[in-house]
Amino acid sequence: MNKRSLSVILVAIIAFAQVATSQTAESERLDRYMKFAHPLGTVRMEFLGPDSGYTFLVMPTKETTETGDTVVKDHAYLLDLNFAHDGGYLAPDTMKTFSDYTTFEFQLTKDHLVHLQLAPGHTHEEYKALDTTFNGTLGYGFIKQFVSVFNFKKNTLTLYPLFANLDIAPEDPKSIQLPLLDDAKITYCGCSYPSIWLEVEAPPLTPGHVNLAFHRPLSQVFVTALDKKTQNIIAKQAHADSLANRPGRPLGLNLSEFTVGKGTPQAQNIAGRGPHREIAQLPAQYHDLSIATLGTLGTDVLRTFSGLIIDPSRNKLVFVK
Repeated sequence: MNKRSLSVILVAIIAFAQVATSQTAESERLDRYMKFAHPLGTVRMEFLGPDSGYTFLVMPTKETTETGDTVVKDHAYLLDLNFAHDGGYLAPDTMKTFSDYTTFEFQLTKDHLVHLQLAPGHTHEEYKALDTTFNGTLGYGFIKQFVSVFNFKKNTLTLYPLFANLDIAPEDPKSIQLPLLDDAKITYCGCSYPSIWLEVEAPPLTPGHVNLAFHRPLSQVFVTALDKKTQNIIAKQAHADSLANRPGRPLGLNLSEFTVGKGTPQAQNIAGRGPHREIAQLPAQYHDLSIATLGTLGTDVLRTFSGLIIDPSRNKLVFVK
């Protein structure tokens, strides 16, 4: 082996060691923030589908076999915070009525069992092609019962009791601490639309709320947040695509500013973590909301952070750099 080859190998080893050290330090930072808290349990996360962007939680699920025995099997559940309740499960073909919730038990550890009320249905059955253990969706009703710590380096979610002790200084430079917004209401009934939102400014777009979207591989900007001139350009392009037999071709834009926490001490422009946004129509469930909706923050941006802490008990979101 010549000196040049040896030099290249040494550089590669050093670079690998630096990356490993950095990732370890980032994971240890999450542990340090939670050092006085007592976890209820940890589950594995999988990122599957287009751009490895759908977030699945692998939950140890208690089941009763045909012989009456109780077993615990791992099942994958999509995380979608637009589900206001605990979530849903894939109903068997023999089920005739979908009106009642079913109690599911998840054995996080030997000593900690989580009970959730899941609704039967057939939503996202196609995800069984991504993971044969797929069994449904977990929503905001599940997440708001805990302090949730997402470790994107280890691909784990650790659950803590509400009001668990977070040891994070207000001026901590390695985190972005923001208010957790859950203020959307449905205008025609005045009832709440529970989910998790961030207030964002991204000029020249109309400022508004952005949904925390673990179920979206790509972050989005809604057409309604664009100015009229840009909306007309998008409409003309969509019409041209239709004539060219390319209907539904995704369109996008790049942002130089995407400021979260505007008006707070933690305000920060995070556009550099992923400037590209897919342009999408406003989802039907957002049409009658009392808030201005700008778009979604998908896993393409979320996973550029080393972690995320969702603390409903203090209405706080902590993005860990």
